[in-house]
Amino acid sequence: MKVYNNFLINPDAFRIPQYNISPFSTEWVHRNATLQQQFAPQEIKDLSLQLWGEHLYTSSGKTAIAAVLKQYNLSPNDEVYITTTTENTYISSCVTREIEKFCKWSRTLTNHTKLIFVNHEFGTTHKNVRGLLDLGLPIIEDRAMSMLSIDKNLQTGNFGDFTVYSLPKFFPIQAGGIIQINNQAAIQVLLEKDPIVEEYLGKLVPHFLSEIDTIKKRRWENYLLFSKLLEPLGFYPELDLEQERDVPSVYMFHAENMDLNGLKAFMQKNGVEASVFYGRDAFFIPVHQYLTPTDVTFIASLIQYYFNENK
Repeated sequence: MKVYNNFLINPDAFRIPQYNISPFSTEWVHRNATLQQQFAPQEIKDLSLQLWGEHLYTSSGKTAIAAVLKQYNLSPNDEVYITTTTENTYISSCVTREIEKFCKWSRTLTNHTKLIFVNHEFGTTHKNVRGLLDLGLPIIEDRAMSMLSIDKNLQTGNFGDFTVYSLPKFFPIQAGGIIQINNQAAIQVLLEKDPIVEEYLGKLVPHFLSEIDTIKKRRWENYLLFSKLLEPLGFYPELDLEQERDVPSVYMFHAENMDLNGLKAFMQKNGVEASVFYGRDAFFIPVHQYLTPTDVTFIASLIQYYFNENK
């Protein structure tokens, strides 16, 4: 048995905790079933229009991406130019696999570029979307990991024809995406509403909209506590987040000269969803609103333990 900072290390596989990037946990199965039966006041439902404007629900963020890509009559030799906040080489396969169903994707603009896909990464906002508009190409924005972050001009999510979201990244639900429709003229193929999806998410999501201020506050509290606990190891925040406008989807820290793939395996073995920001010496862990200070201390303690054992 190994114990560090009063926490058990490498417990039996059937007794590991579970900390995910998403705030969903088992207790929300019952809670969400109950919320489905509760009426959400109209003023709360109206918050969805303030947040997403004209929109429809989808079964997932990936489904949302596929639905908007269908609007552009892409051929196999066409390319989608993917640009991100950091322009790091890392791109989620959730994005690239959906694009590959229609055409090729590229990290550079070419003569084959037909569409620009803007990925607002990990709670940040892309700083050059307005400049991309000058290219005259259609734009899709991806706010899956930056749903609640906004640029200083309050335009994030409103630049492109469509903006896509992944609801479980910020709300404690098991599935769901959103297509925000900014340009009706871009709709070339009917965006069909799935009645089951619309009913389920339409009843559930409004209950979380009234908690957005709390979500922002708690995520930043956890973010700052992670910084306090990990900076003594020389691990500093990787991303330049602004507390006034950004809301973190993860806590990402810079860690040179460390086996980050080994850390990933260790963290996952101990029940923490975590990964490497491939292309940089950076690593990310959960920071969601339902983590308590003890949860944050536990996750940080795992990293401290691994660091001490692998100096």
